[in-house]
Amino acid sequence: MSNYRDYLPIQPKEIEAWEIMMKPVIVKSANLIESRFRAGSERLLDIGCGYGYFLKEMKSRGWMVEGIEISQTGRQYARDKWNIHVHSQPLEDLNIPENSFEVITLFYVIEHVLDPLSLLMEMKRVIKPGGLILLRWPHSTPIVRMLGPLAQKLDLYHTPYHLYDFSPKTMEKMLRTCGFVEIETMILGNTRSPNPFARWVSVIFGGIGEALCYLSRRNLLLPGISKTTLAIKPT
Repeated sequence: MSNYRDYLPIQPKEIEAWEIMMKPVIVKSANLIESRFRAGSERLLDIGCGYGYFLKEMKSRGWMVEGIEISQTGRQYARDKWNIHVHSQPLEDLNIPENSFEVITLFYVIEHVLDPLSLLMEMKRVIKPGGLILLRWPHSTPIVRMLGPLAQKLDLYHTPYHLYDFSPKTMEKMLRTCGFVEIETMILGNTRSPNPFARWVSVIFGGIGEALCYLSRRNLLLPGISKTTLAIKPT
């Protein structure tokens, strides 16, 4: 946990680059959520909200939003810049009443937590029946296997931060174990790294992966590309 208290950059240019990197994912994820829910009295919780850019997007669309972020830099930025309430403790420690939110989101969080099943069970408790969770997660193992020894130099698991690497099948199994239904995994958007080479790799391969996912009606998910998974709490 202490590894993440100071993980966010504090320089304005680096913070701006973070928003640019995530903007395509943020917009497409917001659109996807709103294809299931329309803003009104709906409440959304973003776990690991960083600087609050996704919450800013949803707030601008009329949602009531809250975040969880253990980095003081991220919390303070979201509070000061967007006037968003951000909790400093993990979800499991907050004692949030059950059935509190329509939507819970996690962008690149599930691979970092010590006990993903416990986190998902707590999410299921605090989300309303019929509520939606959205997870964005990396799928690194196929690339690691393909690159062999080179993968260690590239640090695709971001040691020591990534504790797990899921596949679509293991993600679905884990969510079903926790009682979620209507589980869908897709390729949705791509990040825009400040590094030109990494950005073009993401745009090209992410774009191909997203197109194939769409054309195959989500049956073809290229390995090695970040995935987005939706799941519903039964009514």
